[in-house]
Amino acid sequence: MKNLTEIRNNIDKIDDQIIELYKERMALSKEVGLIKAQTETAVCDGKREKEIVYRLSQKCPEEIRLYVKELYDAIFYSSKAYQSKFTVNNSPVKAEIDKIIENPLEDFPVDGTVACQGVYGANSGKAAEKIFPISDITYFKTFEGVFNAVEKGLCEYGVLPIENSTAGSVLEVYDLMRKYDFHIVKSVRTQIDHCLAVKQGAELKDIKTIISHSQALSQCAEFVKKLGVKAESVENTAVGAKLVSEGNDLTVGVLCSKECATNYGLKIVEPRVQNSEKNFTRFICISKKLKIYKGADKISIMTSLAHTPGSLNKIVSRFYAFGLNLTKIESRPIEGSDFEFMFYFDFEGDILDYQVRNLIAELDNGSDKFVLLGTYKESI
Repeated sequence: MKNLTEIRNNIDKIDDQIIELYKERMALSKEVGLIKAQTETAVCDGKREKEIVYRLSQKCPEEIRLYVKELYDAIFYSSKAYQSKFTVNNSPVKAEIDKIIENPLEDFPVDGTVACQGVYGANSGKAAEKIFPISDITYFKTFEGVFNAVEKGLCEYGVLPIENSTAGSVLEVYDLMRKYDFHIVKSVRTQIDHCLAVKQGAELKDIKTIISHSQALSQCAEFVKKLGVKAESVENTAVGAKLVSEGNDLTVGVLCSKECATNYGLKIVEPRVQNSEKNFTRFICISKKLKIYKGADKISIMTSLAHTPGSLNKIVSRFYAFGLNLTKIESRPIEGSDFEFMFYFDFEGDILDYQVRNLIAELDNGSDKFVLLGTYKESI
């Protein structure tokens, strides 16, 4: 029986042979890519890939056939990524992007009419002022109201929270993304500090109920639990502050920002009550039209995937093969479907790079439902 060292030495010899053959295969893939570029043939040929996997798997013992498929899936991914260096993919979404970038990109505007959810003092409003130094903000009761305002042209832009570092994704916003036609043009990360504020004359010992937005309650869950009081969700942190300010109940407190408490004449009884000192919320700025501004280095897409094993792995592998950093994956069930999901991907990439546009075209052509949510700059 061979010892471990002998076995590893034999594996090393085989690996040396494999890499030489892989180099030969990639050289041939390059030739294929050049031919496809001349004939404007799509890089992806799913039918041929399946035929190759089936033919080669039949030459192997049954116990390793699935591993053969995994191996060749990886080879196909790297081969297509290499071919894409020499080809140009086309799709409706890519054509729209190409038309925009024909002209020099403009700087992001300093002013705008903006829709936000809540009332004056809401964190969305603060984010909007950070995005637009000069802004005309209109507040709407719900997140859907913001989408509606942008879709109908009541406001040119909308600012919405999309995820929090403590409480996670704002799922309602993700669900509305699928319903409305819009594009992300900017995003900003804002530190969120919550305090417990009460009506003048109330004390901490008087509080029996705390109200705030569900995300804020989640971000301050440890404090609320320790206090041992009832928690009730309202539309927005600023809405909660307004309710406490206008009410007469000294047993109700609100989780909101220090600025919001000041705006509504409330007394702060406990500052910085969030679970984490590093509590950030990411806000997106949306527009009805696809717009790309200077410095855009982040891309968001939405796509449906086949309800088959490995479908998510295949698309994730495409990003890996192109050397693109995925920063976010979110899935949401498709209403009325049988366990089918819509997937949202955020990744770092320069839309001016033709390989990035090639990938977008490939994803667009390979999905029944593909939406470029936006390519934009994220500020801190």
